[in-house]
Amino acid sequence: MKKKFVGVLFLCCIAASVACGAKSQEVKAVGQTTVAAKVKKNTHVASHAAAVTESGAAETTSAANERAAETASTAESSEAPTEALAAETYLCFQSSRYTYGEFQRDLSQLQKQAGSALRVDVLDKTVDGNQLYDLRIGNPEAKHHLLVFGGIHAREYITVQLVMRQTVELLAAQQKNGSFRDAAIRDLLADTEIHLIPMANPDGVSISQLGMDGIHTEAVRETVRNIASKDGKQLTAGYLQQWKSNANGVDLNRNFDALWESYNDHLGHASADHYKGTAPECEIESKALADLTRRVKFDATLSYHTQGEVIYWNFGQEGALRDMTLALAKRTAELTGYRLDGNFQVLDTAGYKDWAISKMGIPSLTIEAGHGGNPVDPTQMESIWRENKDVVPMTLEMIVKGEVHRISETK
Repeated sequence: MKKKFVGVLFLCCIAASVACGAKSQEVKAVGQTTVAAKVKKNTHVASHAAAVTESGAAETTSAANERAAETASTAESSEAPTEALAAETYLCFQSSRYTYGEFQRDLSQLQKQAGSALRVDVLDKTVDGNQLYDLRIGNPEAKHHLLVFGGIHAREYITVQLVMRQTVELLAAQQKNGSFRDAAIRDLLADTEIHLIPMANPDGVSISQLGMDGIHTEAVRETVRNIASKDGKQLTAGYLQQWKSNANGVDLNRNFDALWESYNDHLGHASADHYKGTAPECEIESKALADLTRRVKFDATLSYHTQGEVIYWNFGQEGALRDMTLALAKRTAELTGYRLDGNFQVLDTAGYKDWAISKMGIPSLTIEAGHGGNPVDPTQMESIWRENKDVVPMTLEMIVKGEVHRISETK
């Protein structure tokens, strides 16, 4: 009887142990599911921007575009990087025509991989519903600031790809403790915050790349039709490919308060090219850039354009402002091999660089990359990248050393 009781007790213990183990596995599984759900939820914000898809044509649903932009435009991420940043996995290192949709997908991936090292702001929304993204890297409390932007002229869209590559490489160097010459990128960014705006004119870029298919709204399509009519042109692929303005037909780099009144665009109406608008900063995109510059008061600005392999630096500034701008231009020329052009009297006025120098006292460059006609042949991307990949860290180094800085508003 005693042996039988012990045996029964032993079997009960085994059963209880099995049940307990099963319960443990069940709890573990629930825990894993909960963690997975949390990861999925956290990743959703970073990856939602990829909802805007592209199949050789533009995004056709503005609602999806808005959702992607809104989720991508977090002021600051508190998450640590989830994986090592691999530059070669980004579309800006692969694409032959870097579109707004590809840019958004790269931005989503970059937010995930860079974590809190990248802060993304939306400066405004364009008339066609696209977002103006400001990508911020470095110390947000720093006293030094640098602005780099591309894509303000629609058909010069290869500069969007260039500035996005600069963004990815800068974050990768920060993550991997890379350096420029003897300066650690982390140290440069500890003393500086850099603002990068890869696509300052997303509506125009989409028109130049994708034609009418790059437009989301019927109102903007009608505007473009009217502009073509005023230009005396048909809505051909060739005409739209040469589009330089924004969706309102304003040349954004002729829309700043730097001799704007005296600039003669020889048009007087909205156009694919050269029209200066009804007043300085009358456009969403130009006002967003100017407002950002007034708020942040950058130590230097770099504006990328194509083409000509030339650096424009002069707008009649004098004294220390002239000396610092010329020093920055010379250093940039040494890196890129581009020539300097200081003959500002024969150039068009009312550009961003002109305004930043004359009204804000900021050493500023317009860098014309590539050669030939616009849009620049995409096969030039690799040479353009080699020439310009160190321009941003070089400028950061000059700022940190006090060799370049803002003087003051001059008027």
